[in-house]
Amino acid sequence: MGGSAVRLVRQIPYTLACDLLLTGRHITAAEAKEMGLIGHVVPDGQALTKALELADAISANGPLAVQAILRSIRETECMPENEAFKIDTQIGIKVFLSDDAKEGPRAFAEKRAPNFQNR
Repeated sequence: MGGSAVRLVRQIPYTLACDLLLTGRHITAAEAKEMGLIGHVVPDGQALTKALELADAISANGPLAVQAILRSIRETECMPENEAFKIDTQIGIKVFLSDDAKEGPRAFAEKRAPNFQNR
C-alpha cells in the first residue's frame, strides 16, 4: 500500500480518503482541489507561473516567520493538539521577539516594503 492508507486519512476528510482508497477510483485535478488534496489548479502550461507567484508571496514575508511556520508544521503534524500548541509557542516566541517582527508593522505604518534582516 506504500503508506497511502496512513497518509491520505491525515490529509483529507476520512470519508473522502476511504472513498478513494477503497474504490481505487481516479479523480480529476478539480476534484483533488475540492477535497483539499491540492491547493491550486491551473491551465496547462501555467504551473511554473503559479509556483513563482506563490514563491513571491512567501518570500515577501519575514524569513524567520516562514522558517518557524514550516518547522512548527513539521514538528507538530501528528501530535495531540495540546502538545502541538506548546511546541508551536516555543518556536513562535523567538520570532515574536525578533527585530524582523518589529520591522513588519513598522514598514506597514510607513507605507513601505519591509526590509527583513533574518534576525
